[in-house]
Amino acid sequence: MRRGSLVLFGSALALLFTVGRAQAKCDPVADAGTISAARAFVATTCNANPTTACATATNHGTYVKCSAQALKTFFANNPTDNKTCKGQIQKCAAKSNCGKPNFVTCCKTNAKGITKCSVPKDAAHCTAPHNGHACVSSFASCCDACTASGCASPSGAFIDGLNVGF
Repeated sequence: MRRGSLVLFGSALALLFTVGRAQAKCDPVADAGTISAARAFVATTCNANPTTACATATNHGTYVKCSAQALKTFFANNPTDNKTCKGQIQKCAAKSNCGKPNFVTCCKTNAKGITKCSVPKDAAHCTAPHNGHACVSSFASCCDACTASGCASPSGAFIDGLNVGF
């Protein structure tokens, strides 16, 4: 191989390695700042406050579409942030009650201690699984609503939500 070709090959290899690192999978811990900033940008851009159940969103589809567009803008304005987090952040908008009047986020913990989140049409439909429990969260998105054992608390107390089925 000639010297010029070797330098070109080395430069291409370095570029490939750099691009590969920039596209590393979204890490909730390492990318927490990006995730938080992007979600705040979506909430502000789409005129919805995640702690007040997105009361100002006109409907869920419009909110989710607005979120997708806001994320494009956010990452265009912050090119060094990890773009692979975009899908994870968009899921937070999709699994929310934004634009769904009376809908709630519901954390259900089964008998094995596994907690999952859903978005039922009202608190009455947040029912506990057999030998488990459920709680209505005060958060609008499933990304924030549940802990490993039930509802997350905006105040830092163990549970602020309405508990069902204990």
